[in-house]
Amino acid sequence: MAKKRIVKSRARAAAGRSSGVSSRDNVVTSDNDNLSDALSDLVPDEYRGTDKYLDMVQWNIEWFGAQKSVAKDKRRLGLVIDTLEALNADLFIFQEIAGPTSDGRYPGALDVVAEELTARGAGHYVVFYTQAGGEQRVAMMWDRDWLRAKGDVEELFKRGTHKFGNPPIDAFAGRTPLYGHFTARIPTEDADSEDPYNGGPDKLEFQALGVHLKAMGDGFPQRKRSAEILSKWMTDEALPAGSDVMIMGDFNAPPSDAKSWAPFHALEATGKVGFQDINDESDFSYLWLANQSSKFLSRIDLGVVSMSAVARADKLAKPIRWKPIEETLAQAGDLKAPAVRAVMREIKENLSDHLPCVSRFYFKNP
Repeated sequence: MAKKRIVKSRARAAAGRSSGVSSRDNVVTSDNDNLSDALSDLVPDEYRGTDKYLDMVQWNIEWFGAQKSVAKDKRRLGLVIDTLEALNADLFIFQEIAGPTSDGRYPGALDVVAEELTARGAGHYVVFYTQAGGEQRVAMMWDRDWLRAKGDVEELFKRGTHKFGNPPIDAFAGRTPLYGHFTARIPTEDADSEDPYNGGPDKLEFQALGVHLKAMGDGFPQRKRSAEILSKWMTDEALPAGSDVMIMGDFNAPPSDAKSWAPFHALEATGKVGFQDINDESDFSYLWLANQSSKFLSRIDLGVVSMSAVARADKLAKPIRWKPIEETLAQAGDLKAPAVRAVMREIKENLSDHLPCVSRFYFKNP
């Protein structure tokens, strides 16, 4: 929702990648001369920051800041910053982020990103991380110029709270959900009150929960248990609070997976939330690319959203296909064409194996 539209030339983007910003030892920029020109301009114009909507972007930035990603992070940090600047969302929800060390020796991997975005004038960003998750934490980064947290942004519960089975396993695989309750600043032309955070009957207040649920085929018992817990939380706590509710994240299974998501399907059937109806399974958000089957791409980055928020939305959990993918696909005509696969492989190797997903909300109810 930032009040300026950021449209950068490739020259500006390249300059951003070589800015020399650094943080922890394994998160530093480099000249990135080995990256193709296509990766300097990823974000389609329709998904760049705009003052028409409140924008929420969820993105798994594959092992960002982790020890296993030292070389990759040297290539991609500047690219990540440029991309987030172009997206210019009001709230980002991330997965697979290395958090700050308990001894204070290293900051979280996103700290330098927030600092650089603020220095560039993209917003006044701040980051919070879950305590649990190690180098695969859930994190939130939001623009304090346009969002006000109504309380602490914190883990919904502590690691290990929801163990089940024999031997006991954690329903959330050690990656605790991250909760925030926010109020949006309403643009002057839309506000019904002198308080920019109180738009009268159109006040935009919402609860956001970032998740990273258990992966792999044998992880469905944990996914199902986590869905039961989150559905109960929405029913008993979040929805009665009276504000919009959005669970966004890497769910690690498509929305039609009945074994994993029966609790969400049941909650959707009550008319209280959108889930399968709002996550288009014909689209993709994960670049697996490991084989030639029809499942080399999948839709696993999803949202569960209260119907009050669905009514206010322009887009919900919509995967952002990077420009090089769309441009190459327009020429090749087939997702499995060698040229398209080559572009997706370059993106996977130099940025992330997940695409971000955007949700956009009107300031005034339609």
